[in-house]
Amino acid sequence: MGNAEKITFVPVLTVMVDYGNAPFLWLADNPDQGGVGPNWCDGTFWDESLPMSEGLWRKFADWAIEFDRTSFYSDDFNADDWDWLAFHARGLQLSRWLKEEVGAAYRVVYDKPYEDPNHRIDERTEILADGTLLPLQPFRSPFPEPRRLCERIVSGGQTGADRGALDFAIKHGYIHGGWAPHGRLAEDGVIPAKYQLMEIAEGGYRQRTRRNVADSDATLIVNLGELDGGTLATQVFAEKSGKPCLVVQADSGISEGMVDSVIAWLRQHDVKILNVAGPRESKRPGICRLTSDMLTAMVDSVLQPK
Repeated sequence: MGNAEKITFVPVLTVMVDYGNAPFLWLADNPDQGGVGPNWCDGTFWDESLPMSEGLWRKFADWAIEFDRTSFYSDDFNADDWDWLAFHARGLQLSRWLKEEVGAAYRVVYDKPYEDPNHRIDERTEILADGTLLPLQPFRSPFPEPRRLCERIVSGGQTGADRGALDFAIKHGYIHGGWAPHGRLAEDGVIPAKYQLMEIAEGGYRQRTRRNVADSDATLIVNLGELDGGTLATQVFAEKSGKPCLVVQADSGISEGMVDSVIAWLRQHDVKILNVAGPRESKRPGICRLTSDMLTAMVDSVLQPK
């Protein structure tokens, strides 16, 4: 290395929840070690060999046990009230406290679990001594990623087409997001926590619609019947902003030609962030399922090209 100082390896503590006795802390203590290393600490017991105080371990254990008791892959599990944003906020705060306790002896990294539909957003984050969060490159599978419609799907969280798009994204592993009205309001009450939407500080449906149009590359409107109300407003906002907007009239159902034309439109405009909009469920019953089914048909077409 010449006159350069030799770089000293600092062991890495990774905070990442998993199943089975609520494991939450992993140690990589060798520079040649791949991944996060073996599990070092779980929610079953604390002893003096662990790199944290008993008080902090109890806080970690409560957090990890809450995750361990969920059943994300069970048909009986209702994920509507599971708030990933709040869960990660707790995990990051715990990781900051851990960094305060271990000091320079360890690096501390927070790693989102695969069960989070949006785990690829800031998947691995290092916590620095001053509490600053430093994004890290995620561990990637050696296998190629499947072809995808886009990189991210956003919507406003309303019943109907919005929820159909978000449900599709969660089910098929697409990053999802978007803006919701102040108070996370929808016609059926508060938008469920499982939808990882940002809440605008002030304003209602029209303001959130403008933000979603502005923050996306293009807007896809799935419609039944007359184009009116908030759905028509979405088209107007897109046209005024100069963003691509495609209206799909699905009154006769989903056809192969419709699917192919939407895919071609996405490719033509090189859409990375797609805003999906349409009428609410009470105005156009069945639009939620129809939107999800259409996006699913598009994925099937992309994965199995003719």
